[in-house]
Amino acid sequence: MRSTLIAIALLALPGAAHAQYKNSAFGFDLGGWLIQKPALPEDAEANPDKRPLRLSNGLRLGGETNFKFDDHWWFTGRINVGLLQFAGEDPFDKEAKEALGTLLGIQGSIGMRYIIVTDRIRPYVQVALSYLRLMSFTSQSGQDCGGGEFAYCGEGTFSTNYMPHPNVGGVHFQAGGEFLFARDMALHVFADLQHWIVFNTTDNNSVVLGLGIIFYT
Repeated sequence: MRSTLIAIALLALPGAAHAQYKNSAFGFDLGGWLIQKPALPEDAEANPDKRPLRLSNGLRLGGETNFKFDDHWWFTGRINVGLLQFAGEDPFDKEAKEALGTLLGIQGSIGMRYIIVTDRIRPYVQVALSYLRLMSFTSQSGQDCGGGEFAYCGEGTFSTNYMPHPNVGGVHFQAGGEFLFARDMALHVFADLQHWIVFNTTDNNSVVLGLGIIFYT
């Protein structure tokens, strides 16, 4: 009886940390996006190019692929699709929300992940660089402001007045954990801290809190 139990235990051990013997992985996740809103500068009404991105929150659907250098170091690449919105708490935000609606954001990133412990519970830290493209698909986003119904919309289109910086760079620090619940599958929990780099105006800080599944291949 004892030998049978030992044999079963030995067979179970490789599965517990089987992921460390895999050379690649891919996963999908869903997260909530919280974004810090920089204050509008004093000359914001007269100078649209100085206006920061006044986004407030959103949802993010992401996919990642990872390649192992060794048991601890992994290269990671991601594509994220986000739905982002303005808060509507002050006149500028209300106008932006009415003019542009919910924004679509496409973000790509590359980075390095360090797995701290290579076992069934795999905590990690990660650094990455990203590029985010913001887009609006409302019928008036590409139209000229025209008749002056919007106080902050002067010369140019609604997009250039309320979203003057649609191209955003990013520096990421991410902390998370991979929790193996099957031989080649793990629950993925993470917090992705982002510093957005926006030229000619104030940068944003944001965080994505996410949950997903990783498959080791």
